[in-house]
Amino acid sequence: MAFGIDTRVDWRWLMGTYWYVVEPDLPALQLAADGRTLEWIVDQTVWQITGFRSGYLWGTTAVLIREDEAEAGTSRRGPRVTHLTMLGTVTPSGQVQITFAPVGRSPIEPTVGFGQMVKEGPFWRFEMQMSTNRGKRRVLHWATMVQTHPGEASWERLPGTDLSVPAMLEGAEPPRFGDR
Repeated sequence: MAFGIDTRVDWRWLMGTYWYVVEPDLPALQLAADGRTLEWIVDQTVWQITGFRSGYLWGTTAVLIREDEAEAGTSRRGPRVTHLTMLGTVTPSGQVQITFAPVGRSPIEPTVGFGQMVKEGPFWRFEMQMSTNRGKRRVLHWATMVQTHPGEASWERLPGTDLSVPAMLEGAEPPRFGDR
């Protein structure tokens, strides 16, 4: 089979970028351990893509999940940032698959997200969806991830949080290649 002109988009520009969940896409659906009770939670996620090569990307992820204040009533669990290693692929057509792996010897199972790169005007965004266990609960979330840069309002205060991008990523270490 002969291949025609290569019309693939070069995704190398993703290396060194930061991404976050936009305000309208913060709500995520959680199923309680009883398998019948639903609740809304808020999921702000930040990606730091530190490497890219041949369609593969890697970096760090910071996740902050908290109760939806509109649904929380008087019970409030304090939010805590969780760091994960991200390893993913972007196909030439922009299909995305990312595995979010716990760091160290965590008993947490990896989460796999699927999505698509979408261009809106001159800007690209990730449209992603995932399903994961959170203790004995199941969380489903789809979200649009957009790029942020130092100096932007979103960099200084992420939607749904009082945290900046650097504060969310504080202490996270990106994966690296081992010595051979």
